[in-house]
Amino acid sequence: MNLKYPLLIIILSFSQLVRSQNDTLHIGIHQLDNSFFRSRGDSVMKLQQLSPNKPSPVLSFKKLDLSRKVFGWHPYWASSSAYLYYDYDVLSHLAYFSYETDTVTGGYKTMNGWDQTPIIEYAHQRGVKVLLTVTNFGSAANTALMKDTLKQNRMIQSLIMLLKMRNGDGVNFDFELVSLAQRSNLVSFMSKAAKKIKSEIPGAEISMATPAVDWNGSWDLQALADICDYLIVMGYDYYWSSSATAGPVSPLAGESYNVTKSVDTYLSAGVPAQKLMLGIPWFGYNWPVNSSARKAAALGKATSVTTVAAETLSLNYGKTFDQSTKVPWISYKDASNLYRQVWFDDATSYFLKYELVNNRNLAGIGIWALSYENGKKEIWQGIQSAFSATAINDDLAIQMNNAELSVYPNPVRNIASVQFRLSKLQRVDLKVIDLTGRTVLSLLNQELSANDYTIYMDCTPLKSGLYLLVLASTTGNLTCKFVVEKN
Repeated sequence: MNLKYPLLIIILSFSQLVRSQNDTLHIGIHQLDNSFFRSRGDSVMKLQQLSPNKPSPVLSFKKLDLSRKVFGWHPYWASSSAYLYYDYDVLSHLAYFSYETDTVTGGYKTMNGWDQTPIIEYAHQRGVKVLLTVTNFGSAANTALMKDTLKQNRMIQSLIMLLKMRNGDGVNFDFELVSLAQRSNLVSFMSKAAKKIKSEIPGAEISMATPAVDWNGSWDLQALADICDYLIVMGYDYYWSSSATAGPVSPLAGESYNVTKSVDTYLSAGVPAQKLMLGIPWFGYNWPVNSSARKAAALGKATSVTTVAAETLSLNYGKTFDQSTKVPWISYKDASNLYRQVWFDDATSYFLKYELVNNRNLAGIGIWALSYENGKKEIWQGIQSAFSATAINDDLAIQMNNAELSVYPNPVRNIASVQFRLSKLQRVDLKVIDLTGRTVLSLLNQELSANDYTIYMDCTPLKSGLYLLVLASTTGNLTCKFVVEKN
C-alpha cells in the first residue's frame, strides 16, 4: 500500500509557537516510527508494498562522482526486499536502524537483525559504507546511560564487537531528549566512544543524529562536531502529529523555526559546514482539520504518510505550493466528508533544500527513511540531479542543453532545448518554476506516446537567476536546475 501506517503516538497536545520544556512533547519521528512498528511486530514488514519494477542485477559497479554525501537510515521494519531497490549509485552511507540500548546494562535490548541482514555485504559491494545506528530515547534513558561509566563501557565494547562481526564502517548515535543536566556528560561519552571505536577499528566513522531545535540547550554542538566525523541535523518534525494545527513538517523558510534557521544556527555555533548534513524527510503528516483553510485547526492526531503516498493523493485533490514555507500541502475531504490536510515535501521542495545544502556548502543530506520511497526512482533522480552532473538515463530521462552554450548546467541566455524520453504512453506536464515556487513558463501539458522528444524553451522573458525545470508524468517526476544569464 502507498500510505504508511498510522503512528500510535502517545504525546501531549501543544502549540507550535508555545512549547513546554516537558520532553514528552518533543518525541521525534525516529522514535515514533520505531515504537509503532515495534508494537505491531515483524509481520508489519511484510505488508509494505514496493513498485513492480525489478532491480537490475549488478555485474559491475562504478560509483557516481557526487559532490555531497548521501546518508540514509535503513529501518529494521522495511520489507525484506526493500534494500534491493535503493539507488546505490547515489547513496554513500547506509545506517542500519537500530541497536536499541538496554539502559540497565548498557548493552542492547535488540540489534534488530544486524547479525543476519544481507544488506551490509550488498551495500559494500556497491561502494556504500554501512554504519550501525544506536538509539536511546527519552530523558530518563539517556540520564541512566550518561551517568554510569560502566554502562558506557559495556555499550562501547558491544558496538566494537558488532562492527567487527559484520565489517561495519562505524556508528551513528541517535540519542534523543537528552536533558540539560547531561550536556557535559554527553560530550564526555562521545569523546570516549569515538576514541575507543576508532582505536579498535581504524577508519571507523562516528556520527550523530541531532535535533533541529535544541529546546533545552543540551547540545554542545561545537564540541560534538569536533569529536564526530559529521552531525546530521534532523530537519523535520517542526510540526508534529499532535500539533494544534496542521502545518509544514519541514519548512525551508517562514514560521518561528525552519530548516534554514536550524542550519544557520549550527554553523553559527561553530559546526564546520563540511561536518554538517541536513536531514531530509521522506514522509509527511495528514491531519483531520476543521476547514479547508491553510494551517487549519487540528481535530485530532495526524497520521504519517510517505511522500509517495502524499503525491498519490495530490493526483486526485491537487496541491498548493506554500510560498511562505516552500513546501506543498493538500486539502481535501475524506470518505466521511471530513476535512483533512496533508503537509509534505515534493520534487520542488526537495530541490530547494538541496540548494540550501549546496549554497551553505554542507557535507550532504541524511534521509528518513530508506524504503519510504517505495521503490520509486524519481526521488533518487532528484538527488542525483542536485549533487551530480551525470545525466540520468532511465525510463524518464531528461537533459537540458543550450544550443549556443554547450551542456547544462552552463547558463542559458535565450533559447534552450529540453530533451526527454518516454518509455510508454502517458500525460506529461513540463513547466519552469522560480525559487518561490511560481510557474513562470508552461511548456507542455498533453498526452504523449513513447518516444524521444525535443522541446525548445524560450528564456527571453526570464530574469537572470536560478530556475527549476519540472517534468511531471504518470511515470514520475524529474526536476533539473538551470541558470538564466542575461547580458
